[in-house]
Amino acid sequence: MTAIFKPEGQLFRATEHAGGPWSPDMLQGSATTGLMTRDVARLAAESGFAVRRLTFDLWRPAGLRLFRTVAELLRDGRKAKTLQVRLMDGETEIGRCTALLTASSAESPLDPFTRPAAIDAAPEAGSPPPAFAQKWSRYFQNVSVRLIEGALEKPGPAAAWMRLDAPLVEGEPNTPLIQAVQAADFASGVAQIVDMRDWTFINPEISLYFFRPPEGEWILIRAATRVGANGAGLTTATLSDRSGPFAEVMQAMSFERREARQAQAS
Repeated sequence: MTAIFKPEGQLFRATEHAGGPWSPDMLQGSATTGLMTRDVARLAAESGFAVRRLTFDLWRPAGLRLFRTVAELLRDGRKAKTLQVRLMDGETEIGRCTALLTASSAESPLDPFTRPAAIDAAPEAGSPPPAFAQKWSRYFQNVSVRLIEGALEKPGPAAAWMRLDAPLVEGEPNTPLIQAVQAADFASGVAQIVDMRDWTFINPEISLYFFRPPEGEWILIRAATRVGANGAGLTTATLSDRSGPFAEVMQAMSFERREARQAQAS
């Protein structure tokens, strides 16, 4: 199976399978966030610290070209470390990940006030989306989806298991962390509340907060979107694996009616 990226020395070439929903020649957000996550995972493993927060700022559209990542340790503490990974298109920075890592403790306190999480239906019990919904993007065609609540083709909250089947980088397995990050980018799509023929909606950033490491290949997204004033919105999601919830996601949304966007372009 063709990978999303192919390594060329220290660079990574995006294949046609990296194409996103707004243009087949522009990368899916999951592809860019996944590529930056590789460096975070490597640095976390070297330090022995746990990944607690990942914040991605997606500054510029990314075409199907060669990319490189530049990692830097911003703060090296005994209890917490801060990293940044920059995604470069030539000399242009098109995105950045800021990661918080924390030292692990031997045990966690008991929480008597939180209700036990409900057991979700397994991905094997879910239903695939309609074929036309799976064609949102070239990237999405490489993602297995099993819905257990709601529908991708209808507005409203939904819950869906997802698994990236193609290797993010050729020759490398997709780790649970990469599966989680690439799935999180679909939260706004899972919880979309508008007709995509009438509106565009983008998330120029995404943040994930982990309270334990993810496990396995399948990631469940349970997402909802709220709309505020002047085109602003917020998507929130809980990420789970077969053992239960492990992270919360927040995406700042920006909505624009298509006719307004077309008028500005003319």
